[in-house]
Amino acid sequence: MFKINNDNSYPINEKLLQKASKALCKIVNQKNKKFYAILTFVDKDKIQEINREYRQKDKPTDVISFRMLDNALQTKINKKNYPFDYDRQEKKVFIGELFICFEIAKSQSEEYGHSLDREICFLAVHGLLHLLGLDHEAEFERAVMFDLQEKTMEKIKLGR
Repeated sequence: MFKINNDNSYPINEKLLQKASKALCKIVNQKNKKFYAILTFVDKDKIQEINREYRQKDKPTDVISFRMLDNALQTKINKKNYPFDYDRQEKKVFIGELFICFEIAKSQSEEYGHSLDREICFLAVHGLLHLLGLDHEAEFERAVMFDLQEKTMEKIKLGR
């Protein structure tokens, strides 16, 4: 479900990332074989540049997402429901793009006292939930989003 770009050859567990995306899709009742997202790992300078250009925040961050679909959690993601986002080459619906800063993920894993794999999966799941239409601005949405994150992490045995 993730197409992963890792040009800097960071030590990423791609199988675990795919497992996390599959687990989340099962929890939110979506078929992960029907869609994909691009996940790119970048350094602090690059994520700061992206954050500045697209969010007008001139500082690095851990994850940034750019979603393509509206109401993705309320609608089955497939070619019929999203014909304009269907990628004929991939034979899947393109739902958006995520950028994760490897350096910040590594620092946060050390700060929180858990594995780098857990932190990267958590950030990927967090970003994927944004691509599916969730946010954490309002208290209710935050609670829903964080609950889904924790359920997903438990399902792949990387819970707290």
